[in-house]
Amino acid sequence: MKFLSKTYFFLLILSIFPLNAQNYEARQKKLEVQKTTLKKEINQINTLIVESRKKSKNLANELEDLQLKMSVRDKLININNSQLNNLTSIIYNQTEKLTGLEKSLIKLKNEYQKIIYTSYKKRSTEMKLMFLFASENMNQAFKRFQYFKQYSKYRKKQADKIVLIQNQISQTIDSLELRKKDKQSIINENKEIKKSLTQEKNQQNTLFKNLLKNQKNYAAEISKKEKQTRTIDNEIKKLIRLAIAESNKNNNSTNFSLTPEGRLISTNFQANKGRLPWPVKEGVIVRRFGTQPHPVVRTTTIISNGISIATAPNSIAYSVFDGEVLSVYGFSGGNPGILIRHGKYISNYQNLSSIFVKKGDKIKANEEIGLVFTNESTGKTVLKFNIFNELKPENPTIWLDKL
Repeated sequence: MKFLSKTYFFLLILSIFPLNAQNYEARQKKLEVQKTTLKKEINQINTLIVESRKKSKNLANELEDLQLKMSVRDKLININNSQLNNLTSIIYNQTEKLTGLEKSLIKLKNEYQKIIYTSYKKRSTEMKLMFLFASENMNQAFKRFQYFKQYSKYRKKQADKIVLIQNQISQTIDSLELRKKDKQSIINENKEIKKSLTQEKNQQNTLFKNLLKNQKNYAAEISKKEKQTRTIDNEIKKLIRLAIAESNKNNNSTNFSLTPEGRLISTNFQANKGRLPWPVKEGVIVRRFGTQPHPVVRTTTIISNGISIATAPNSIAYSVFDGEVLSVYGFSGGNPGILIRHGKYISNYQNLSSIFVKKGDKIKANEEIGLVFTNESTGKTVLKFNIFNELKPENPTIWLDKL
C-alpha cells in the first residue's frame, strides 16, 4: 500500500500541469485573436490602397499606405514569434507530462502484476472458504470476508487506473503532434510574411526615390499640414475651455462644474473604458496618438492628440457614447467637426462632409452624427477622432473596443 500513496502523489503533481498548460493555452488563444485582428487590418489597408489608387496616383499617399502595411506585418511577425515561444512551452509541458505518465504506467503495471500473482496463488474458491472457516469466531470471519472484497476492489481500481493513464498518454501524444504541426505552420507563415515584407521594402525604396525626385518640397508640405493641424487643435481646445468657463461662470477654471447627472455620465463613461464602440463601422488606424516620426520622412516629428481612422468612402460617423452636442465647428484649413460632451469627457469627430446634428442635441451611443469626408485628390476617407478628459487629450485606442 506504500506504492499506492506514491501513485496518488504523482497524480496530484500531474493535476498541477493542466493549470500551467491552461495558462499557456489561454495565452495562445489571446495571441490568435490579435493575429486575426492584424490580418483583418492588412486586408483593410489593401482595400483602402486599391480605392485610393482608383482616384489618385499620389506617390506620397502610396508610400504612407505601404509604410502602414509594413508596420502591421512587423506586428504580425512579433505575434507569430510570441506564439512560437508559447507553443515551445506547451510542447515542453506536454513532453514532461508524457514522460511522467509513462513512468506512472510502468509502476502501475508492476504493481498490478504483483496483485495478479497474489490473486493467482489465492485463486481457489475452496482455499478462500477454508480461510474463512478457519476463523476463530464470526467477527474474524467477517473481517476476512471484507478483506477479500476490498482486495478485489483494489485490483479493479488499479486496472481502471492503468486504462485511464493509457488514455491520457494517447491523448497527450495526439495533442503533442497537433502542437508540433501548429508550430511548423506558424514557422512557414512567418517565412511568407518576411518574404512579402522584403518585397514591400524594395517597393518602398523605389517609391521614396521617385518621391524625392518628383516632390522636392514634400517635407515642407508635411510641415505646413502639421502647422494647420496644430492650429485646428488649438481652436478645438478654445471651444472646450469656453464650455468649461460657461459651466463654472469662471474664465480661469480648467474643470467642468458637474451636475449630479453630469457626474453620473462621467462615471458611466469611465466605466466603459476599453469597451466604447468605434466611431466608424470599419476602419484602420493610420495615425496613432502621441509624438511620433512621420511614416515617410522619418526625420520629421509629428504630434497627434488623437487618432486618424481610414475608412471606406461614404462612411457614417457614430457617437461612441450617450451625450450632448457641445459644438458643431468649422475652421479654415479643415473640414467640419463635432464635439460631444459626456459629463467631464468630450469626444471629437473631425473631417466630416455632412453634419446630422446641431448644438444642444441629446445623443445616444451609436447614433449617426455625420458623413466622413472623402478627399477627391487622394481618394482617402479619414476620420480624426479624439477623447478629452476636460482639457487633457487621452489616447482613444485605450478607450475603444479592441475589434
